[in-house]
Amino acid sequence: MLTETENIPFMRMIKISLCFFLLFLSGCNSGYHANGSENYNKNDIVNNYHADLDSNLSVFPDIDFSKDCIVRYEADLHTGLFDTDGKIILQSEYTTSQFEKEINRLENISMTIRDKEKEYTNKVLYDTEMYNFPAFIANDGFGNTYEYALIDQEKKSITYIYLAYPDINQFAEKEWLKRDLSAYDEANTFNAYSIYNHSFDNGKTWTEFDD
Repeated sequence: MLTETENIPFMRMIKISLCFFLLFLSGCNSGYHANGSENYNKNDIVNNYHADLDSNLSVFPDIDFSKDCIVRYEADLHTGLFDTDGKIILQSEYTTSQFEKEINRLENISMTIRDKEKEYTNKVLYDTEMYNFPAFIANDGFGNTYEYALIDQEKKSITYIYLAYPDINQFAEKEWLKRDLSAYDEANTFNAYSIYNHSFDNGKTWTEFDD
């Protein structure tokens, strides 16, 4: 049993540990928040949160893309003890030439996964049924994460979306979600499509793009 004198350093250690833990929780809850075209910075998000995002936001345009095209941008990410949840929404309207160039970029998105001497290349998925608009999909729910671009051919508009652990009841723009909302209740998300992950052993383990 500790004596009263011996107990003082022990209590100090407890207090110090508690302070560090509270500071850690404070940092976790801060997350990332941005709004407005002038604040769009894909590289900033990827550099600071790529480990939690399980993505390099391939679907989203790069930083050198014209911000004059953006009509809406918001990023709201919350970092917890084990993961980051939230959303990133970018909506842009293009001229005909810009639109065609961006569609070409989306069509050619791919990701090569490597594990020792093995490698596998995933290509972006194009789908016209799951959403209310044709979609280029990088992640369709793997790890409860979704990343896709919705194409409005008539308006020459593209809406880029990243969702992590989405609460669809709190998501205002239901037209940007899947037609079948029950799909978000899927428990075994490791069966979902993602360009960022691949299993080299028939689903026993998964290798991420940045492993």
